[in-house]
Amino acid sequence: MKELKAFYTLVKRELRMFFKNDVLIAVFFGAPIFFGLLVGYTYQQASVKDLSIAVIDHDNSPLSHKIIDALDENFYLSVNQVSSKEDDIKDDLPSFEAIVRIPDGFEGDINYKRHPHIQVEVNGANMITGNYANIGIRTVLGTLNAGIEILGLHKTGIPLETAKQQWEAFSIDDTRYFNATSNYLTFIWPGIIGAVMQQVFLLAMALTFSKEHEENTFGEISKITKNPLTVFFSKAIPYWLIGIALWIGLQLTLFPLFKLPMPSNYGVLLILTSVFILSLTCLGILVSWLLPSQLKATEVLMVISTPSFILSGFTWPLEAMPEWIQHISSVIPLTHFLHALRKVLHFNADMQSVLPDIQNMLVITLFSAIVMLFLLFKKLKKKVEIN
Repeated sequence: MKELKAFYTLVKRELRMFFKNDVLIAVFFGAPIFFGLLVGYTYQQASVKDLSIAVIDHDNSPLSHKIIDALDENFYLSVNQVSSKEDDIKDDLPSFEAIVRIPDGFEGDINYKRHPHIQVEVNGANMITGNYANIGIRTVLGTLNAGIEILGLHKTGIPLETAKQQWEAFSIDDTRYFNATSNYLTFIWPGIIGAVMQQVFLLAMALTFSKEHEENTFGEISKITKNPLTVFFSKAIPYWLIGIALWIGLQLTLFPLFKLPMPSNYGVLLILTSVFILSLTCLGILVSWLLPSQLKATEVLMVISTPSFILSGFTWPLEAMPEWIQHISSVIPLTHFLHALRKVLHFNADMQSVLPDIQNMLVITLFSAIVMLFLLFKKLKKKVEIN
């Protein structure tokens, strides 16, 4: 009963300190909401389209005009400039995602079966737009190429259906699962919000004990209780509960706002999120204790959290990274959270499927908590000996 009362007193004290810090409150609650809305509206179009391309048409024939029209009608492409001269486009090369060059005498070479070449030059500075532009151009040219070949066979007297079969040795049926429309927002939003949550949460936790050390107020805690468990839980539980409530609020408001798919196993997502927030809480408290300066604690936790999205394997597979980087990423909670989050959101994974990731986060939690409790015990024992 005595420890319960002490716990209640310390929780009230912690919440009072938290809500007195206006900057921390603004960052803790404002940053996830702001970045959630910012990323959502930025990628609301969900997929790239109308990418600017140019065509250098040296042939200027009905066939080359047909190719230009087909390129402009493609979902991904927009033909913004057509010229028969190289110099007209040369200075504007960086402003286009790709340039298509149709050679002189193209239609005549097609008619006489000379197999002319269309040159496609892709701007690779932005891999995403460059790849989509390349896909759009090759789809259009491939379709026209097949159509021209089939019509050529038909002109020789071969029935149209037979010509199609001779050209098309086999059919390709393309089916895409889990993100069928290649919606970029569906792909990137959960990952970025998870990274923002980690950064904001670690920032808040960096101030828990470092602030006590800087202001020399730890003695107030030791007067209330000498039990390290009570002190630890009174510091951790308020932030843990606030973090879970914040994450649930983001899910229930921003997911519907941007038409993101809600998981069918919402209970699994809630457990996964709770463990993730718990691991951040314990890790943040430990660093806050080890570094008695608020500035140093914040700097160290920012160093940990800033590259974590890159190292998490969310956008670039871990298997493609050097082994030593994989070891670093394995001790960052975000890595395991995003790995499991993708399973839950896209594959409707059950608890069994995400259990390994939850276990890894619990290992980080347990290690941080044990070290923290040991350090707290030594500190409180020292206070008792001094008194």
